Amino acid sequence: MKIVVLKGSPNKNGSTNMMAKEFERGAVEAGNSVTLIDII
Repeated sequence: MKIVVLKGSPNKNGSTNMMAKEFERGAVEAGNSVTLIDII
């Protein structure tokens, strides 16, 4: 499955970015393709 994650937080080291990275890690481990996109 292909997954796109749109991140809108201006804080690059904040909890939103950390959560998105962990989601990406888990999704990739499950065999998915993930693209993270900063919209700010």
